[in-house]
Parts: sequence; C-alpha cells; structure tokens
Amino acid sequence: MKIIKGNRVNEVRSVFCHRDLRNYPKTFRLKKGDFITNYFDQISKSFPLGLLKSIYTLILTLILSLSESAAHSQNQNYNLINYQINHDYEQRKSLIILSQNQEEIEEFKLIEEIRDRVREEVDYTFNHATSLLSVFLIVLTFFPASAAIWIWFLQAKLAHKIEITKQEVDSFRYDIISQIREIASNAQIILDELKEQSHKAEEKIEQIQQDTLIQYSTDKGDNHEQLMKANDYAKQGDKFFLAGRLKQAINTYNQALKIHPEMADVWNNRGVVLTRLKMFDEAICSYDRALQIRADYADAWNNRGVSLIELQHYQEAINSFEQGIKVKPDYADAWNNRGVCLAKIQKYQEAVKSYNQAIAIKNDYTDAWNNRGVSLMKLGIYGEAIACFDHAIKIKPDFFSAWYNQARCYSLKGEFEVSLKSLEKAIDLNGGNCKEMIKNEPDFEHIRGHELFHKLIG
Repeated sequence: MKIIKGNRVNEVRSVFCHRDLRNYPKTFRLKKGDFITNYFDQISKSFPLGLLKSIYTLILTLILSLSESAAHSQNQNYNLINYQINHDYEQRKSLIILSQNQEEIEEFKLIEEIRDRVREEVDYTFNHATSLLSVFLIVLTFFPASAAIWIWFLQAKLAHKIEITKQEVDSFRYDIISQIREIASNAQIILDELKEQSHKAEEKIEQIQQDTLIQYSTDKGDNHEQLMKANDYAKQGDKFFLAGRLKQAINTYNQALKIHPEMADVWNNRGVVLTRLKMFDEAICSYDRALQIRADYADAWNNRGVSLIELQHYQEAINSFEQGIKVKPDYADAWNNRGVCLAKIQKYQEAVKSYNQAIAIKNDYTDAWNNRGVSLMKLGIYGEAIACFDHAIKIKPDFFSAWYNQARCYSLKGEFEVSLKSLEKAIDLNGGNCKEMIKNEPDFEHIRGHELFHKLIG
C-alpha cells in the first residue's frame, strides 16, 4: 500500500478550492465510471456548492490526516502498523476505493492471498510440528517405563548371579576352613609327636651324657657321684644363663668345673656368659680351655672369634672363624662373622664373598644380607646394596639396622626423601640406638640441613 506523503495535502486542498468540481477528476486522474465520480455528481445536484466544498474538504483533510498519522506510526513501529492493518481492514479498503488506484487494489489482493497462503503454511507447519512433538512426548513417556523394566530385569539377573556367587563363595570358604582345620589338626598331631620325640631324644641324650660321663670317669678313675654332681651344676648354670642371671650362671659353672674340669661344653658356655658381661679376655681363656679339651669344637672357635672382634684383634679372629669353618664347612655364623672381620679391615670384596657363603647356606640369614649390603655400599654399588637391605627387611620387617643402613645408602645415592623415610622407620623401631648412631654418622651429611631430619632426631 502506498502512503500519501504530507506535501500532497496542500495539493488536494488547492483542488477543492477551485470553483468548478469538474477539475477534480483531472487532478486525481479518476475515470468517469468510478464510484467517486458518480457519488460527487449526485451530491452536487442535491446540495449547495459552498456546503458541498466544505464537506469534501473536511472529509479529505480527515483522510489525509489519518494517512499521515499512519505513515508516521509505521516509521516508528512496524509491528503496530501490521496490527492496525489487521484490525482496520475496512478503513484501508475505503481509502483504496477513494484513491481508485487499481494497481493498489490488485497489490492488496495479492498481499491478502500471500497472507492466506502464509497462514495455511504456518498452520500446516504448526500441525506437523505438533504431531511430531506428540510422537516425541509419547516416546519420552514410554522410554522411562521401558528403561525401568529393563533395569529391573538386569537387577533381578544380577541379584541372581550374586546369590549364586555368594553361595559358591560360602561353599568355597567352608571347604577352605575345613581343609585348614584339618591341616591344623594334623600339624598339631605332628607337633605333639615331635615334642614327644624331642623329649625322648633329650632323655636319651641326657642318658648318653651320663653314660659317657660314667664311662669317662671310670676310665679316668674319677668318682661317679662327683661327676653327676658337676653335671647338675652345669644344668643349673644353663638355666641361670637363659634367665639372664649371668653372674649366678658363672658361679654355677665354676662349681661344676671345680668338680670336673674336663667339661668342654661348660667351658664354652662359661665363655659365652663372660662375653655377655664384656669380660672378653677371660672369655677367650675359657674358649681356649674348651678347645684344649676338644680341638674340633666349632662353636668354641666361632665364639672365640667374636670376643677377638670386640678386642679389635681382627686377623686373629679371622683365623678362629676359619678354624671353625674347617671343622664345619656349612657353619653360616662363622662365614658371616668372618665377613664382618674382613669388612673391619676394609677388605670389602672378600667380605662380600664370605657373606655370599653364609647366604648360600642359610638364605633367610638377615644379618648376612644386611652386612653384605653395607660392604657393597662401601664399594659404591648402591643399587645392589639397597636390594640386600630390601631383602633383609622383607624377611624381618622390624630389623631396624637394615632400615638404618638403607637410609645411609639412599643418602649417599642422593635420594634424600627416600633416605629420610627409611631413617624415620628405623627411629620408630629403635629410636635410642638410631639417634645415638646418627650423631657421628658421616653418611647423613647431605640431609642434616633438612627440616624433617631435625624433627626426627629431636
């Protein structure tokens, strides 16, 4: 629809100011057969000319004012014009009729037809979308129900499997418990038999010892009763030793040896007690007396070497251990102690070989594993040394010396965090000894400035 601009108002007014209304059709270019021409002709015959001009002027002014207002409103808000067009259809039609512009009428019809088409398309699309939405809503409605049924089915199936598995586990557990109880029962029977046999063996050994002593005393012309009395003193001394009553054990052994000086076991046990009392010289003398009586006494050779280590007579100690190994080649303690002596004189490679012999004889020998690790650490073979400490800890988790030495090795290797963790474990197991050793340990120089190190040593 074409909008009449404001500058045409004066033109229209000037037309109606002419004296002859027959000039009006020329100005508006209206055809003689139009509705407006006939209407004006009839009115001109019935009304006076001045009144007719006034009415025409008023009507056209009103129409032009409304058109101008509509144009202004359309420029401000296009949506409001569309609303006015939809609700003022008759008014716009009248304006079109008055303008008698056939092209505008056809354009208006085309617009209406397009609007109807658009409405039909919108209605179709809306109905189609509504149908799809309805189908979607139906699917959404039935999906949770079907999902719930499927989940319920899976839960039921799973519960059934769980119940079957539980029954199988219970059955398996019952079988295992029954087997363990049977094994424990058999083990208890075997243990009881071993205890009984051990008791009988001890009785036989005691009887053999008594018979030997009797035979020995008979050969030597000794008094049988005195020999038995010395044996009783020796047994009493062993009980005191096991109870930790070391001085009483020494006195009792002395009583036994006073009665019968040729008892090698008593001399050896007496030396062990003296070693515990840190009376190393007297202990060595006691071991020597035992070896004078029985030169192939491997335990006496080994114990003698231990006392010599305490006196720092390392080479003499090595000789004692080698004498014990010569008598008893599978003597793991003698091999280990020999390695300790070699490490004391910084012969670490030979020490490692000695520890290897001890471990080959007794694979769970924690002291040998720990000592081997220390010698390897001194050789700078940190990885293998840590493996030795790990093996010792695996056998004996509360072996604080292995944890302590492992901390030393990690510190030398530069792995300070791990070193502090191992050191913390060692202190937890034996804080007193560890803190005392830490004070003079040069291997911890790299971690002494660490905050956790100071917390650990207090």
